[in-house]
Amino acid sequence: HSVIQAPDGRRMSKSLGTGIDPLDEIDVHGADAVRFGLLAMSSSQDVRYSSAKVRQGRDLANKLWNASRLILLNASAVQPGPPGSDAPLEDRWIASRLQRAIEGVTASLAAYDFAHAALGLYSFLWSELCDWYLEIVKPRLYEGDEVAASTVLWVLEQTLALAHPIAPFVTEEVYGYLRDAARGERSELLVTHPYPQ
Repeated sequence: HSVIQAPDGRRMSKSLGTGIDPLDEIDVHGADAVRFGLLAMSSSQDVRYSSAKVRQGRDLANKLWNASRLILLNASAVQPGPPGSDAPLEDRWIASRLQRAIEGVTASLAAYDFAHAALGLYSFLWSELCDWYLEIVKPRLYEGDEVAASTVLWVLEQTLALAHPIAPFVTEEVYGYLRDAARGERSELLVTHPYPQ
């Protein structure tokens, strides 16, 4: 694995004063953000520490939390499930994009390519799920559309399981609310939930 250098490119060292205490970063940004940042900056070569990548991880955790809140407040009365072939186009589209994200993130994790796994998850969650699908499906959720609710809950559950190796704390917390919304039908923790296929 790569050596993470100080932001100025020098070796991290207490005696040189170039070290960064990870506990300080966790206090400021959160453990998931630091974990995401370190994964996103991983490489086969030495890399400079990037506080921008850590902030990107913090923003991702916030986005996941807010998206989950929107979903759980508007779709918790139905059972999650993938959209059928007769579902509206946007539901089938997000299912296909989710499958593509699962394939890409899984392949990157299997190849120990953590940077591409983290950034692939970020791209799916931020752009396709939140910026596109949730914005398109909001009116249907507000109207109580059961197909939209079932699909969005299924996508959330699969996304949480996919993101869990990269952001374990926020995903486990959100999954606890998802379990409560399903009235206790899911007894396992997310850490024991099957990884998406």
